Amino acid sequence: MNESFSPEVPGRRALARPRSLTPPGRWTLSGALALLMLSLGACRDTPREEQEPGEQVEEAPHPVGLTIDAMDNEQHVLRGGFRVDAGVVRVEVYEGSMLLGEAVLEGEGRWSIPWQPSHASEALEVIAYHDTGTENRTRLDFQRLSFTSPESLYASEALLTLPTSPDTTTRYTLDGSTPGPSSPVYTAPLALMNRSGQPAPLSLIRTNPEVSPEDWRWKPPTLPVTLGTVVRVQRFAGETPVETGQARTYLIGQRPYTLPVLSLVTDAENFFDAVRGIYVPGRVYEETPGGFEGWGTGNYMQDGKDWERPVHVEWFEEAGTPVIAQNAGVRIHGSGSAALPQKSLRLYAKEDYGPELFHADIFPGHPLRDFKRLMVRTSGQDQQYTKLKDCVFQGLLRDTTLALQACRPTVVFLNGEYWGLHELRERYDEYYLASHHGLNRKDIVILENAGDLDTGEPEDSLPYTELLTYVREHDLSVPEHYAHVVERMDVEDFIDYHVAQLYFGNEDWPDNNVKFWRNRAGNGATGAGDGRWRWLLYDLDASFFAGPEFNSLGRLLHDERLGEPFVVLLRSLLKSPDFKGLFIARFRWHLENTFAPERVVAFLDAAAARLEPELPEHIGRWRYPTSMERWREDVQFMRDTALRRPDALRGFLEQELGAP
Repeated sequence: MNESFSPEVPGRRALARPRSLTPPGRWTLSGALALLMLSLGACRDTPREEQEPGEQVEEAPHPVGLTIDAMDNEQHVLRGGFRVDAGVVRVEVYEGSMLLGEAVLEGEGRWSIPWQPSHASEALEVIAYHDTGTENRTRLDFQRLSFTSPESLYASEALLTLPTSPDTTTRYTLDGSTPGPSSPVYTAPLALMNRSGQPAPLSLIRTNPEVSPEDWRWKPPTLPVTLGTVVRVQRFAGETPVETGQARTYLIGQRPYTLPVLSLVTDAENFFDAVRGIYVPGRVYEETPGGFEGWGTGNYMQDGKDWERPVHVEWFEEAGTPVIAQNAGVRIHGSGSAALPQKSLRLYAKEDYGPELFHADIFPGHPLRDFKRLMVRTSGQDQQYTKLKDCVFQGLLRDTTLALQACRPTVVFLNGEYWGLHELRERYDEYYLASHHGLNRKDIVILENAGDLDTGEPEDSLPYTELLTYVREHDLSVPEHYAHVVERMDVEDFIDYHVAQLYFGNEDWPDNNVKFWRNRAGNGATGAGDGRWRWLLYDLDASFFAGPEFNSLGRLLHDERLGEPFVVLLRSLLKSPDFKGLFIARFRWHLENTFAPERVVAFLDAAAARLEPELPEHIGRWRYPTSMERWREDVQFMRDTALRRPDALRGFLEQELGAP
């Protein structure tokens, strides 16, 4: 039996599609990365704790903002700052009680001094002398971290020790790039500091064409982008890499997030290069920029192994406890939603990169701990509205036998840059179905939409084609004809699936986002592996758009714009008195229980409360939703719809099916 899991936390208009796009100016990776220069932020001032007996220290008449705020580990230069008008004439820097020397005053309130920490280093102290004869002091104590230990995501300023061995050279990078033979050599602990105020060049890269429709066009961040520190390490024998390189992410001096954090680390070219970058319009768009309908073209619309890139994956629980740290593969996930600025991803555990599985307790209460593939989802089209729908609506169905995707809202960082709110999800595929039902994945058949093959062999679509042909040619009000259909599809699963879609009023269905599956080796088996067709519920982002009075049942039964293969099963089955009675009874039960207004609102309120603390930063980064006020309005629209939807559907059952 499959289980589903609601998130720990628990729209009114579908997105317009563009008429056409024209090419923007060419973007180059080197140009964007040139923005990555060492800039300096502020850190805390603390008084010096030690003072000579009898020494009188007169504080400056005004705060000077004396800081120790950046370290260039490659050039071994420590930097800091002070207020420009503070009248500072000399800055001295101490390591413990040892004077390192007098810092260079660089102008614009900046100072620097050569420094390389040692394994004995513990603290730094800086004294600023003023033209008034007064002085100010600040002190920085370092935490000790080891790259080889499962350290917390969150740390104060730290000295990080990297792994070494007598026969190899340890090289590292701090920008997410893979260490190579020319990367910096590790010789002493790395000083890690808060990166506030430094550039975030990846966040300034346009991720859809400049001529995209205004309501889903990429826009630059309006708030400073939170930055983590990513350390990638590779040991070399000469110029030959030894073992697999690894990465670690630290949020130095940052407030803990209220959600788990997923850190993805990869060479920037893998996402943003015009030729091989999977996250940008790139060469595909440049070569075919216009004259098309729908969501347009771009590198991000490509799929398959050729568009998979290596990535290092780290997953941290809310408290910063590390859960996953491994190399994997990554691809863009989604079709139309891939054209939106923030994109969903798929993660692939493969022997090519490292472990063959993601092995961890990712989803609380979940029966599985091993996952072959995971999704890092942006809520699809709902990323512009509530960012709640698919997780909440699937969670409402956890007491049914429908296949559902576990979900956890999470904060994502990419190469140390804040990348916004996502959802870590299970992915529907042969691995999911085999794991949940104890089946051989090679016997799993998955079809989509009108019966197109997704997973399996070409002949695996024939049983479904034959089923549709049968219901077209036979009157299912005849009991033996209905029985023939029941032997080939799980009717109760089919009913629960349709009741859910109709309650949600999903406008991106039934002529899209349809998947169903069977176990081809299921003759004589029981349960989900019995060989009958069952349905996969997903992508509910276009639900609750039209409000509580939307007659989704009438649309499904009568709208001639819906393709016949998408509706022929339900319309034919409703000719069977047995099926019709079961359908109405099950629909009414769900309205009274699964979709009871107070239950739906409780799920929604829990989800909204979970996301709300983190949404302002997300909005500042991606500009969608457009504001907290708009988000709250859209969430309230969902509440209002949930309160009135059951009564409206009861009326439609009577109107369309004569239900008493």
